[in-house]
Amino acid sequence: MQCLCNLKMEIIEPVWKGLITGVMFTLTFGTVFFSLIQTSIKRGHRKSIFIAAGVLFSDAFYISIAILGSTFIVDKLHHYDYLIRIIGFSFLGFLGIRSIKKHEHLTNEEKTEQERSGILYIMKGIMLNSINPMTLIAWLGVTAYVESVIQFNLDQVILFFAVVLGTMFTTMFSIGYFANKLRNILSEKNLHRLNIFSGIIFIIFALVIIWPVIISLF
Repeated sequence: MQCLCNLKMEIIEPVWKGLITGVMFTLTFGTVFFSLIQTSIKRGHRKSIFIAAGVLFSDAFYISIAILGSTFIVDKLHHYDYLIRIIGFSFLGFLGIRSIKKHEHLTNEEKTEQERSGILYIMKGIMLNSINPMTLIAWLGVTAYVESVIQFNLDQVILFFAVVLGTMFTTMFSIGYFANKLRNILSEKNLHRLNIFSGIIFIIFALVIIWPVIISLF
């Protein structure tokens, strides 16, 4: 009986902590969060799912690096930190300016967007999640915490991160689903306002990413 209770605890603890971590990582109100809402309202729920899938691929890659403890890659990331920040700034800056300047036309936009490949949205999700140097650092921190502080074994670590990724996808799916319900009540004017708001958010995060580079120059 004691062994059975211990087994349940070994499973339950990674599950509930993975659920909390997954929700917290998704609801950080970063560029991914606002991109999901913007894409779902303007392009449909299906397109936002592709972005969520791209984010998941990126996070799964970073988590794998964190679990394997590849210090070589981490060291290389440190050496190329400024380059990554410049690329991230350029990408988010481009998205921000493009979003602010873009005007929506509800009559023709849907047909045009349906012809675009979902791969483009998956790549957008990967880029949005990968351009922030803090993403890998955050997953390294979480991995160190569950391995050293909570002292999960390898099976528990894998279960924990599986739950984290599953929770993140479910949360992103829900965000996209409920945001899509707003599209039928939004006018072209309101869609343009959404574009401006999202564009400002992208530009703010672009400035946050590039700030350490600016500081180093002065």
